[in-house]
Parts: sequence; structure tokens; C-alpha cells
Amino acid sequence: MLCSYSAVPNTPEIERIKNAQRNISAVLYKKRLGAGITVAETPVTEHVKKNQKNISTVCYKEQLGKGTSVSVTPEMERVKKNQEIISSVKYSRDQQQMKGRPSVILDTPELRHVKETQNIISMVG
Repeated sequence: MLCSYSAVPNTPEIERIKNAQRNISAVLYKKRLGAGITVAETPVTEHVKKNQKNISTVCYKEQLGKGTSVSVTPEMERVKKNQEIISSVKYSRDQQQMKGRPSVILDTPELRHVKETQNIISMVG
């Protein structure tokens, strides 16, 4: 024998009870949250807190104006000039190496014919 059951419609009273249950559950959950265990301050936790303060963007932004400027010393000028010289030497060496290499584009009769044809087409068009 098969029985046919029907679902109970959500009446206003059932909705009120469901909401009350949700509220009670949330209140009990929040009460349990507040009753936690305190952790003692250990050197490791103090170290972590200090690192977090250093990483914080707020602390970073506060310390932006406290930098020291570096003046240009003769040693720095010498290093800069040496870097420029090294750079130009490498550039000119690469140029010298490229001078001795043959050109990739060959001037064959077939290529000359194609160039002439292109010129004629461009004059007509």
C-alpha cells in the first residue's frame, strides 16, 4: 500500500519559529566564541607581532619621509663612467662583428624582375 503524503505549507507561524531558532542558534554560537582560551605572550608571538608591524603598509607609509639621501661621490662618478665605457665598448664590438658579415639579401635576376614588376604595378595603380 502506497501512502501519499503532502508537504506542510510554510505558514506564518512556522516561519516565525524557524527565525526564532536561527536567532537562538546564532546567540549560542556567539556566546561560545567569546569563551576562548587566552594565549600567553611568548617570545615567538612577540616576534610575530613585531614582524607584522614591520610588514604593515601603515607603518611603511609612516616611515616614507625618514630616508637619507645619498650624495654623489667621486667613487660613484667613476663607477658610472666605467659602466658607460663598458656599454659603449660592447656596442662598438657588436657593430664591428656585424660589419664583416655578408648581406642576407641577394641581388639575383629573379629579385630584380620582381622589383621592376612591383614598380610597374605601383605606377599603374
